[in-house]
Amino acid sequence: MKLRSIIAITALLSFLSLSVESRAYQEIEVTNGGTIQGKAILTGKMPPPRVYHLILFPNIDMCAEIDVDDEMNRVLDDFQISEDNGLKDVVITLEHVEAGKPFNKEPILINSEQCKFSPDVSVVRQGEGFKVDNVDAVMHNSQVYQKERGKIIQNLPIPPEAMTVGTVQFQGKYKIFQMICGMHEFMQTWGYRIQNPYYVKTKRGGEFKIDNIPPGDYVLSAWHFLMKPQTRKIHIAENGSVDVNFEFDGNKVIRPLYETIKSGRIKKDAATPGTAKGKEVGK
Repeated sequence: MKLRSIIAITALLSFLSLSVESRAYQEIEVTNGGTIQGKAILTGKMPPPRVYHLILFPNIDMCAEIDVDDEMNRVLDDFQISEDNGLKDVVITLEHVEAGKPFNKEPILINSEQCKFSPDVSVVRQGEGFKVDNVDAVMHNSQVYQKERGKIIQNLPIPPEAMTVGTVQFQGKYKIFQMICGMHEFMQTWGYRIQNPYYVKTKRGGEFKIDNIPPGDYVLSAWHFLMKPQTRKIHIAENGSVDVNFEFDGNKVIRPLYETIKSGRIKKDAATPGTAKGKEVGK
């Protein structure tokens, strides 16, 4: 089969997959809708940050400009909390909503600057495209992994000082992806699959609010990229309001699959456990 035909078929399958998922959710006028509000909180011991010795990676001068400790380690503060332990970057989703408010999702834009991907977490729809804006004067060769299976679903070369376009095509009902630069292991960003507009990603303080929800019974989920997901069964009454808090135990961190494999790409010498204290983060 010719390369052009393969590309065309792949594009068609991606379009059909996105179309099917879009048709599964119907946009309607919601009357007497309810609200869910609450907070994501980190309890227990603050997990130590992940650190990577920059001497083991290329472009050390550029990569050492930000998030570096006194020993020239790139530090990843995966758990960012406020003074009252509100947890940032928790994705709150309402599952299995078949119809409701409009799906006005913002496009995904990932910035690549000084050997760092940001934001740390994005929400993504099946087959949705995303852009990576590389400000760095060097190339980043990235892979997108389907976290639940540890399988690469896309290779994404990111040329220097250029905008790159990619897509995320999950297999089956999997929901989580992780994008990592193969040249700089500490360049990581995560994505969580959504299927309706009833979601929110927590900012400073960990507070969340989802409104205009059609009355009914639902499952509310909370996900942080290094913690076990949590769910709650809830009932939304007409014009009702439900308060729900999610507590994530810092003693139960789940490290990415590739970091737990002895023969993995990140070697033992590249990760030295340290200590960390919670700190406030901006919105």
